[in-house]
Amino acid sequence: MKNVLLVEDEQVIRVGIKALLEDVITGYKVMWEAPNGHKALELLNVVIPDIVITDIRMPEMNGIQFITLLRDKLPQVPVIVISGYDDFNYARDALKLGVKDYLLKPVNRSELASILHNIAKEDKSKKSGSNNSEESLHIRQIKEVIETHLEEDLTLSFISKTLNLHPNYISQLFKQQTKVNLSDYIVTKRMNKAEKLLVETKLKIYDIANLSGYSNPKHFASVFKKVIGKTPNQYREER
Repeated sequence: MKNVLLVEDEQVIRVGIKALLEDVITGYKVMWEAPNGHKALELLNVVIPDIVITDIRMPEMNGIQFITLLRDKLPQVPVIVISGYDDFNYARDALKLGVKDYLLKPVNRSELASILHNIAKEDKSKKSGSNNSEESLHIRQIKEVIETHLEEDLTLSFISKTLNLHPNYISQLFKQQTKVNLSDYIVTKRMNKAEKLLVETKLKIYDIANLSGYSNPKHFASVFKKVIGKTPNQYREER
C-alpha cells in the first residue's frame, strides 16, 4: 500500500481523486490532504509520503512554488501534477522540476493508473540497484551525528536539534531508507564501539560503558549481553 499526499484546493475534486486511487485503481491510500501548498509543506515537516499528487493553480501558493520547495525537502518523492488548465508554460515548468507527469482534469483513470504503474516500476528498479552511495543527504547526516556522538545522550531530540530537522521526519526517513529503526541502529553502533574497546584497550568496563553512551554500567552490560550474546567480560576473555 502506497501512502499519498493529495494537494488540491477543491474538496469535491479531492474526494473524487481519493476514491479513484483507493477504490478504483487500488493499492494507494490518501493518508494526507492539503488545500494549498503552505499546508502541504507543514505536513511534509512531519510525514514522508510515497507519492505526491498536486494541483497547479491554488490560493496562497501555486503548484510550481510548492513543488520547488518540496524538492528541497524530499528530492526523490515522485510528483504527479493535475490541472484544470491546458497551460503549456505550467506543464513545461512542472516537467523541469522532475514531475512524473502532467494530467488534465477530469483525470482519466487509465492514464493515472499507467503513470502510477510506471512509478512503481522505477521504484522497484532503484531499490534493486541501490547501495550506500545512493543514500540521501539527510541519512548521511544522521549517521554522521550518531557516529561522532556515541558517548553522549544520543536522543532523537538531540539529533533533531543538531540537524534542525523535525524528529518525526528523522525517524520516518531513517526507517524508510534503511529499513532499520533509528534506536536499533544507535544501539548497534554503540555495541560495535564497545566491542572494539574491549578488544583493543585495557579500559575498565565502566569506562567502556561511558564511552559507548551508557552512564550505568549494569545497563550497558545487560544491553551488551542481549545484543552480542555474552557479557562484556566474557567477550574480552575470549578475544
